[in-house]
Amino acid sequence: MKYLIALLCTASLGLSAQTQAYVTAIENFQTSYNDHNAEQIFNMFAPLMQESVNLETTGQIVRSFQTRYGEMKSFEYKEKEGITETYIVHFEKGKQTMHITLNRDGKLSGLLFKPFTDSRPPKFERNSTALGLPFKGKWFTVWGGDTKAQNYHVNFPAQRRAFDFLILGKQNKTYERSGTRNEDYYAFGQPIYAVCDAVVYDVITGIDDNKPGDMNPAQPLGNAVILKTKNDEYIFYAHFEKETIKVEKGQEIKRGQFLGNCGNSGNSSEPHLHLHIQDGPDLYSDVGVKCYFDSIMVNGELKQDYSPIRLNVISPPEE
Repeated sequence: MKYLIALLCTASLGLSAQTQAYVTAIENFQTSYNDHNAEQIFNMFAPLMQESVNLETTGQIVRSFQTRYGEMKSFEYKEKEGITETYIVHFEKGKQTMHITLNRDGKLSGLLFKPFTDSRPPKFERNSTALGLPFKGKWFTVWGGDTKAQNYHVNFPAQRRAFDFLILGKQNKTYERSGTRNEDYYAFGQPIYAVCDAVVYDVITGIDDNKPGDMNPAQPLGNAVILKTKNDEYIFYAHFEKETIKVEKGQEIKRGQFLGNCGNSGNSSEPHLHLHIQDGPDLYSDVGVKCYFDSIMVNGELKQDYSPIRLNVISPPEE
């Protein structure tokens, strides 16, 4: 269920190198990245890195970054801590913080990209558009709320108020039978709906559903729909079942309209719905805001203008 915002990261060993060696490494990385040469980037890795991240995975991650950010334009030094140096990297479509570590042979023994944050506040604190729930029936809020105990998403600026919803069955399990197939999970294949009138800002399709327990960090949202409201709220739905999304980019849709089926694609370990709102469209640089639903049942009690928290069982009011 977790989103892996980092590009690559592994343990680092070795002695500190001079800054110029790091600059050279970043320049080589930039050239290979802009040339779409994942193999050359893989060859820059130290042996331990290559054991942790194979060539195929490297290619998937690089392609994902290129789609999201475009070319790497420039970089600037920020700071050094031990044998790791930190740089601000400027891409065509945004900025990232790059942490880089070299071993004594000048090979990459650690490489981590994180969203660049200048601690800007969100453009607005919560949705002003009235929202209904994105599903029918009773769903369980496994992550939701404002604290780390309630919601691991709070560590990621764009997702800091996100929800993960799934369905509980007998003995409070999310699956029946062995749980080794997606079809064993109660949430898998369940219809997902638009929470409000909106325009489809973007759609991601064609991504395979994971086997339960596996994850796909190279394509974190999986099959996804992003809605844009008239109030410039960007509503992210993630992890749809492959080939079930029935809306298209640019389409105007109505509240309650079918979007697709709940699945297990992307960086997801079991079938569930991830939903959050941002103050802009960029998953890596914009800021998440709190999401309130106008009228819902919460643990059997009707609530108005409510934002679910961890362990809440929620459903539409008519149910």
